[in-house]
Parts: sequence; structure tokens; C-alpha cells
Amino acid sequence: MLSGTLITLLGAGLWGLNAVVSKYLMARGIDTMWMVNFRMITSGLVLLVFALFKNPHGLFDIWKDRKSVIRLLVISIFAFGLCQPTYYISIDYSNAGIASAIQQTAPVFVLIYVIIKERRKPFPAELGSLVLVIAGSFLIATHGDFGALAVHPLALVSGLISALMCALYITLPSELIRRYGTFETVGWGLFLGGIFIAPFCRLWNFPTQWDATLIAGMIFIILPGAAFAFALFLYGTSIVGLVRGGVYNLFEPVTALVASVLWLNQSFHPAEIGGAAAILAGIAILTVAKEKDNTYIKEDIGNECKGT
Repeated sequence: MLSGTLITLLGAGLWGLNAVVSKYLMARGIDTMWMVNFRMITSGLVLLVFALFKNPHGLFDIWKDRKSVIRLLVISIFAFGLCQPTYYISIDYSNAGIASAIQQTAPVFVLIYVIIKERRKPFPAELGSLVLVIAGSFLIATHGDFGALAVHPLALVSGLISALMCALYITLPSELIRRYGTFETVGWGLFLGGIFIAPFCRLWNFPTQWDATLIAGMIFIILPGAAFAFALFLYGTSIVGLVRGGVYNLFEPVTALVASVLWLNQSFHPAEIGGAAAILAGIAILTVAKEKDNTYIKEDIGNECKGT
């Protein structure tokens, strides 16, 4: 279980670092939507190449089963393809802080899915950790000024859609990962999702001016920031379970906050310190929580694998 926790947190942490590097690239003039689209396609291809070397005869196995193909297409188009574009639409109609706060409601959708699927009530540890991590995310995003959450309806709707898509890529790929492998599932998902949104992101408008720093930044957001981050996070979630994976995903803003301070020389706001502490406390609670009968919180992936 500890290894799964560390793997999942590492994936979320890489996403946090990716956000900081992406912000730097955008400040250097790289178009946001082009960058998101290019990163998805290239990181997907990288994972597919890894899958090819790991298992040359299994790369296309996922396409031999109709149900798997349908699930893969749903994951590609909705989970991978729509999550970030809708997030950036939310930013356009509000700001990055508010959009991030709205998107961090994704664990709520994950928990709702799990309790409906398992026909049970949420555990106290689950509710407590969710309250802490969501409150912490709002503190980081708004600096405690909840009056700043009066947003344009399109910002709210697109942000909630992004949160729902985030919940989908946490919940849907697990069975495919178990059957076909992490590289294969995530690689195809990112690649196909990138192809789907390419016409809307104008992928053909390739930036013309490059230097060593921009190239290094693009390499980072393609490999550690996307390919490895998605693979590690989703593989870790298949170990620790959907609810914990959804909560561990909120380690991302904590990593982004610390990296922004260390690399971009941004200063801490007291509310950000409190928000980061709340998120880490929520993660810790969910990691070590036991029920009174000395059983750990149910692992939804394990139940799914057993057919329950």
C-alpha cells in the first residue's frame, strides 16, 4: 500500500511541477492550447513506444475487444481530451485560481461514484479528508477571499466539466490498466485524446522561435510532466483505490506552490501555507485511516477486479 501511495503522489507531484514549467513556457509566448495538445500527442506516443519495447505483441491487444475499445474511446475523448481544454476555458472566463479551485472538486465526483457503485455510506475518514483537501485547495486558490468566487456562469460550468473529466480519468482506466498495462492504456488514451482536440487547438500553428530553454521546458512537460505523471498516477491509483487516488491528486497544487516559490521566486501567502497544510493533513488521514473493526478503507479497484 505504501508503494502505491508514493507512486500516486509522485505522479501528482510531477503534474504540479508541470504546471510551473507550463506557466514559464506560456510567459515565453507558447500558445496554451497548442502546448496542451502537442504535449498530449507526443507523450502518448512516447508511452506507446515504451509499451512496444516492453511487450511487442501486446500493443494492439486493447483493440481486439469491443468493450475495451468503447471504454478506451470514452477515456480518450472525454477524460483526456476534454479535461484541460475546459479547464482553460474556465480560466479565460475567470482566473487560474478560481478555475483551479473549481477543478479540485473532482474527488467529490470520485467519492459519489464509489459509494453508489459499492452501495455504502462514505467513511468518516473519507469525508474528513475531502473537507480538508478541498478547503485547502480553495485557500491556495483564493487566499481566503471566498467573495472572489463570484464567477461568470461559463467559468463555473466549464470548471465543473473539467472536474468531472478529471474524475473520469481517475475512475475509468483502472480496468484497462489491469488487463492491458499502464503504458498501453495511458499511451493510447493521451494520443487519441490529443488527435481528437487537435482541430480545436490549431496544432498546425507550430511556434517558430525556439531556444535551448524552451526546448528543455517542452521536453519536461512531455516526459516527466505528462507521460510519466499520467502513467505513475493512474498505476498508483490502481493500487491504492479510487477515493485515495482522487484525494492524492490534490498533492498537485501543493507541489506547484512550493515549486513556484523555489523556482519563480514567488512569495508564500499565509492562506497558501494553511491550504497546503490542510491538503497534506487530508492526505495523511486517508493514508493511515482504519475503521473501528481494524479493516482498511475498502479498495474499490480490488473489489472491481473480484467482480463485486
